[in-house]
Amino acid sequence: MEYPKASQVASGLEFLAETGSTNQDLSALAKQTELPEFFTLVTDFQSAGRGRLDRAWEAPPASSVMASVYLKPRFENQSGVGWISLLVAQAIKQTIEDLGVSANIKWPNDVLISGSKVSGVLAEVSQDLSSVVVGFGINVSQEAKDLPVQNATSLLLAGASSLDRDSILASTLKNLRVLYSELVAAGGDAQVCGLRQQLLDSSATIGQLVEVMFKDQESVMGRAVDIDDTGRLVVKTQTQTLVVSAGDILHLRAYEQDD
Repeated sequence: MEYPKASQVASGLEFLAETGSTNQDLSALAKQTELPEFFTLVTDFQSAGRGRLDRAWEAPPASSVMASVYLKPRFENQSGVGWISLLVAQAIKQTIEDLGVSANIKWPNDVLISGSKVSGVLAEVSQDLSSVVVGFGINVSQEAKDLPVQNATSLLLAGASSLDRDSILASTLKNLRVLYSELVAAGGDAQVCGLRQQLLDSSATIGQLVEVMFKDQESVMGRAVDIDDTGRLVVKTQTQTLVVSAGDILHLRAYEQDD
């Protein structure tokens, strides 16, 4: 598939009919040559697509937007790098809402429609923090039978006004450029540029009773109450307040406001 609209937004775009992982391919390409910021790699099918915690990302061929974007953040405040996944999720949310579908964001990297996952983001940062490869997938034309889990959905199932993958990718890249340039202009300070407030407003997690599961298999339950100035989730338990930078978040139930 050709991506003429997205090609006009990206600083170079390469399309692969099939690959293992666009993140892996783009990371390898960046080591071989000097890539411009916003160089984009897109594919119709990933055989080894990954999400957070090395989960597989599964989708039938030509049913999703699957892309990775190369960024070279130069933030005065290095904590700005911690906002990249959320920033891309916000860009995707804006794209979906422009298609007439309400969406919100589950910390730290999922976009939801009516509580079901439609998109995921995986940002991988170089050791020296000089570059970020950020991959994302957006379920576009899957029927219910095509989805790997019950709590997933697609733009088709949500009644989006367009299922054109080129337009969806182009819109996402445009939104990403705007949000990213604002964060860069603010020196990486998400509070100053307004990104933190946008994400608080977009959050499906803040106010929820959540279970936080860590890599060591330990877990805690509490109320998600905030996103701090470095993008970490603040969870208040019965005995302490935790600041979570990495972990799997399970929403247990919606927070009910007092009348």
